[in-house]
Amino acid sequence: MKALISAAAFVAALTASVVPASAQEAGAIALDQLDLTPAGDPFFGVPSPFIGGHLVPRGYAVFSHAGSPLTLSEGDTERAVVAGQSILHLGASFSLFDRAQISLQVPLALAQSGDGAPSTQDVAEAIPEGPALGDPRIGARIRLIGEERGIFQLGTGFALHIPVGASDNYMSDGSVRVTPQLLLGGRFRDLLVWSVSGGAMIRSSGNPSTLTYGAGVAVLLLDERLQVGPEIYAATPLQGGSLGLSESTRVEHARATRAEVLLDARAWLWSGLTVGAAGGPGLGDGIGTPAFRVLGTVAWSPRAENPEVEAKASADTDGDGLRDGEDACPYAHGPRSADPKHNGCPVADRDEDGIADGEDACVDEAGVASADPKRRGCPADGDGDGVPDTIDACPAEAGPAESVGGRAGCPAPPPVLDRDGDGINDKDDACPGEKGVASDDATARGCPKLVRVRGDEVVVLEPVSFRVSTALLPPIEAKSLPALEELKEVLLQHPEWVKIEVQAHTDNSGNAKYNETLSTSRAESVKKWLVDKGIAADRLVAKGYGGSTPIADNATAAGREKNRRVQLLVLEKKSP
Repeated sequence: MKALISAAAFVAALTASVVPASAQEAGAIALDQLDLTPAGDPFFGVPSPFIGGHLVPRGYAVFSHAGSPLTLSEGDTERAVVAGQSILHLGASFSLFDRAQISLQVPLALAQSGDGAPSTQDVAEAIPEGPALGDPRIGARIRLIGEERGIFQLGTGFALHIPVGASDNYMSDGSVRVTPQLLLGGRFRDLLVWSVSGGAMIRSSGNPSTLTYGAGVAVLLLDERLQVGPEIYAATPLQGGSLGLSESTRVEHARATRAEVLLDARAWLWSGLTVGAAGGPGLGDGIGTPAFRVLGTVAWSPRAENPEVEAKASADTDGDGLRDGEDACPYAHGPRSADPKHNGCPVADRDEDGIADGEDACVDEAGVASADPKRRGCPADGDGDGVPDTIDACPAEAGPAESVGGRAGCPAPPPVLDRDGDGINDKDDACPGEKGVASDDATARGCPKLVRVRGDEVVVLEPVSFRVSTALLPPIEAKSLPALEELKEVLLQHPEWVKIEVQAHTDNSGNAKYNETLSTSRAESVKKWLVDKGIAADRLVAKGYGGSTPIADNATAAGREKNRRVQLLVLEKKSP
């Protein structure tokens, strides 16, 4: 890995002795190793046999920045002669007869930076700044084998670099360069495009000629509106050589391959307008290999028209009056349709009900016309429940398709409501809020046997008896416990009652003060029993009323028995 890092950091390391320059002009080399492909090609550095129709113009502007394309290394000393090179490439191409193409490309250095070259007087010569013209390139190619969108195409190309560029700032060799090429490429369906090239750059200057080669592949996405993929291109000198870095300095350099890898992305925005970008590292120690390169392009690259496709599109194979190009079923006679997917296709009617399958909501069942698209062509269904009238037991009442008691399409019977879960329907339950028992007496059906809820009052129907005792809380007799059990269950079924008064009453026998004290102790006994059975103590308030609130005549034994009672009063309810 160390050698690779060294190559990336000092991309064009030159190993030589520094000697005075002589015959070749200082900086007389086209340092940028990227020889851009003609306008319309799918890759930046790998040419292809692409032609693109007949009489189709294309053009581009490509900005390229290369980092550290020329670094001089002598012993432990490294010098970035050219640390950065920014070039604008302007290019155009013109296709002929779908077999040939001519092209022109002009490079223009926008900016260069670096330490410059050393001189024998130990005075550095600054790198040139400002715009500088490179060598224009005129090219031509011919596709020998294959069609425009074929999977395999073979072609040959030729390019001529005219030495009119500035030869003192690494933009020109100062002499003619000729580039013959063999081109392979193609397209696999609408999925990917590929190119492979090989050739040579023959120089008439003192700089060595090179073998050039490259390959690229890209996937096509979004109906060919987006292209993404890698490419690699390289050049290998046929021999070592020397390079004049300044008027007084020349270096001898070894034969070394220079290569670059790019990841490309291009998008077709509108008609022929395209934009693209690429970037990647340089590989190897050859002169001109950058540590990295980034590119951006704006181009006009219309897609080529295919004469064979156009001819097929204008034909009318099935004779239905629609050209094959707009006919969704070019081999089957059919009417015009606003839907492009069915334009020119036969109108199918599988169930033979006179309604085309495209409009028939029930294509396999003969039906009737309907204004409702969801029911058009379906069997008649008067109540709209999805069950055809022919099998609907209740054609005038909407119901489920599942048979209810053998009656498909009939409404389901109303649900049975039983809020207290005692098995008695609320409509028949005299006490729908409290669990009760069945009874032939409609006024008691579904009610507890010994307790009734009457508005905010909870009444115990049987007297609660207490044993005679000197205790503060008199014990409750066993015979009264069933009534209190029912009372407890009622309280548990009504958690919304948050404050309840436990009342105890007496008749008018005896002293009034004594009766009040007695009734209070009995109320406290009932409260304690309920709390012991799980009723929250903070819900209950015990109060004795003595004989102050009779509900019957104290003049009779029966009346006095009714007045000796325990009952509850709901003081506060929680909102639903």
